[in-house]
Amino acid sequence: MFSGKILTAAAAALIAVTAGAQSALVPRALSLMNGVESAQSRTFTETSLYGYIDGGAELYLEYGFDTLLVTELVIEGNDIKAEVYRMKDPEAAFGIFSVSRFRCNGGAKLTEHICRSAYQLQFCKGPYYVSIINDTGSADDQKLSGDLARLLIDNIAEPPFDPGSFYTGVLDEETMRGAVLVRGPLGIYNGIPVLSDKLGKATGYSALLIRQGADTIASLWFKNDFAAEQFLRAAKLQTGSGKDAVGSDSAVSVVSARHIIITF
Repeated sequence: MFSGKILTAAAAALIAVTAGAQSALVPRALSLMNGVESAQSRTFTETSLYGYIDGGAELYLEYGFDTLLVTELVIEGNDIKAEVYRMKDPEAAFGIFSVSRFRCNGGAKLTEHICRSAYQLQFCKGPYYVSIINDTGSADDQKLSGDLARLLIDNIAEPPFDPGSFYTGVLDEETMRGAVLVRGPLGIYNGIPVLSDKLGKATGYSALLIRQGADTIASLWFKNDFAAEQFLRAAKLQTGSGKDAVGSDSAVSVVSARHIIITF
């Protein structure tokens, strides 16, 4: 009869082989997790992602997807599934997190951006977006999900997404709880669909959208000057500030050649 620790080490070794070049993140975490009885892992790339989330893969690709490691675990007799998405950068990881979180409960703040519900725990840190799903929603399953999340977070060296490049000053926790980062029309549709008509055709940017009172503020950083110029041209705006085609109730401020802020 094998001990739990031996089974955990064997499971981690199996995942390390199947995960290929993605990282050793999950094996490192599982090597420290007690009670792992079995682990089966699958890796998905840009081309194979459609086979796992058919109809939803485009959203991840729009943000900037690298690889996905899905690990199905039995821990102390409980079924847990961990989806570890490695995105292109921390912005992309926060973006997916921001449009995926829903009805978050409280709990210990294991990392800067985390969301719990009875059946799912989600977080992002560095280039990783992680979703841990349990079958029952029980207190035991929620605790196991939290324990696994803590180990994964501890083994991610990269810092959490920092909104400082989008907004000067510190955004408080309540503001960030509702913030949405988008990189194209699919992100807007999933995050703030009411803005689809106003920003849906824009390309080549990252935008962090926050709420301030009755206003929605979108801080857009474009990849290059040309993409920003195209956006302004499409909105029939000249360099500077004003109100126009993005909405008669919208104020547009050009902060720099590639940085535009819109208040709706």
